[in-house]
Amino acid sequence: MLINPHFPLIDLRADEAYQSGHYLEATHLPWPDLQIRLNELPERPARLQLLGDDLALTAASAFLINKGYQISCQMSLERFEQFRQKYPGLVVLGRESRILWRASPLLFAFITRYENKDLQPSVLSGKRLALDIGCGGGRDSVYLACRGWQVIAIDREQRVLQRAQQLAESSRQNLTIDWRVCCVDAEGCLPTEQVDLIVMMRYLNRDLMTKMDQMLNPGGYVIIQTFVEGVEAFGSPKNPNFILKKGELAKTFSVFNIIVDRIEHLKDGRPVASFIAQKRESEDVRNECG
Repeated sequence: MLINPHFPLIDLRADEAYQSGHYLEATHLPWPDLQIRLNELPERPARLQLLGDDLALTAASAFLINKGYQISCQMSLERFEQFRQKYPGLVVLGRESRILWRASPLLFAFITRYENKDLQPSVLSGKRLALDIGCGGGRDSVYLACRGWQVIAIDREQRVLQRAQQLAESSRQNLTIDWRVCCVDAEGCLPTEQVDLIVMMRYLNRDLMTKMDQMLNPGGYVIIQTFVEGVEAFGSPKNPNFILKKGELAKTFSVFNIIVDRIEHLKDGRPVASFIAQKRESEDVRNECG
């Protein structure tokens, strides 16, 4: 059984075995650690290949299928040894592991435009300080930190934030991320200084949105992507407190320069509002007021 280069290969073996020889394009996610490191996998429903002993293959395959992934093939240790002997040039030593996760497309597109200077000029603080609210598995926080931003990442669940911290550690870079386990309405949770970027993905807090103008430095940006009217038909979420109305973000941020305001659909069909806006600098406001 050959490894298909079009599908990610997840190597389930322990560290020592992996470092002693692995497929050069493999991603190392040992079993059972994989169960708490789903944030390091590509978006579902990706097709994956697995390599490991029989027990790990059986358990990991059942777990991943239950989570919505597809398993294209499973390679036993015996098969891997045959592969190793037949294709020695495709087996390497060491800890290098292919990165499969990605930041949200909306944030990635923003950073690309920002770095290409394809946005209205702004004077951000020297820190380039970002606030990721409801950071979850940490993909966006780690991505921003890798791009040179200082990041404050907030989530109310300790176990979720531990996964995010693991993701940061796997990057093997000295990232500047301030991880905070807290609720946004708790004293001391939110930063007291103004930030340059606020990210809020698949989370909705209307009270907090009305305060974002004060939380941002002049010229700073807000990026929001969360569920919008129509998602109820898909079963979740149903609570209107967590569902945006169409046009609601444009109304809430009417004093901002709106860059992106559109409805998109996740792979499972659920509609989300994708929104990017920039806080106007004081000079812009004075000019508009005459």
